[in-house]
Amino acid sequence: MKKYLLTLSLTLVSFSATMLTSCEKEDKDAISMEDVNKGIQIIQGIDGKEYEVVDLGLVTRVLWATCNMGATSPEMTGSLFAWGETTTKDYYNWSTYIYGDEVDLTKYCTDNSYGTVDNKMTLDLSDEAPGVIMGEGWRIPTETDFSDLFTQRNCTSKWCKLNGVGGFLFTSVRKGYEGNSIFIPLSGFLNNNSEDSRFDKPRFEGEYGWYWCNTIYYDREKQKTHTNYASVLCLQHTDVDNHTTESRPRCVGLPIRPIYVGK
Repeated sequence: MKKYLLTLSLTLVSFSATMLTSCEKEDKDAISMEDVNKGIQIIQGIDGKEYEVVDLGLVTRVLWATCNMGATSPEMTGSLFAWGETTTKDYYNWSTYIYGDEVDLTKYCTDNSYGTVDNKMTLDLSDEAPGVIMGEGWRIPTETDFSDLFTQRNCTSKWCKLNGVGGFLFTSVRKGYEGNSIFIPLSGFLNNNSEDSRFDKPRFEGEYGWYWCNTIYYDREKQKTHTNYASVLCLQHTDVDNHTTESRPRCVGLPIRPIYVGK
């Protein structure tokens, strides 16, 4: 009898330890791929690849890609691009930027203090990586496209983790599109050079997510254009209800979440 009780006691202790470990490992913020697999459509790219998009029912009628450019799963960072460049590279800084340096820009310049003025504020289609790589109809989002995601009458926003990667799940609440979602990871940014190995990887991963918009940054508060900066979507883990449009130097490497506007 004593042996039986000892065995039962050890079994209960083992079971309790297993349950405790299981609870400790459970991540309350975790979501599954099933949460981002509703409403997916397929668009054929000119590169022969098939790209998944989701219709969130927004007024602009754009379709959002389920992944960043160069990524094969929604939580992946994918490829990084400088603003207005259509190829990736090893180093992202002003010395490698295709359109000049910080004080001598050769394109998209609105101030003669920074180079040759052409007053271009919006990327030409030939300088948008999605259209060049994926094909006609693929674009970099505008500020309006991103703000549509923030608007509560369009989508809910939820901090979560997909396959262990932190980001935000934007889920449509538009009639007929309820539950259609996209996940956008917090991928940070890359500003590096060959001399400093500390910055060979994106910084602020898991804390911030910056994504290119297709325009030069215009500070509405100061009513001033910053010609060597471009507009970006900014997502922050601690700022769930206040996603913003900010600016980043045009030379840094950021991911692109493409949209499909149709041919």
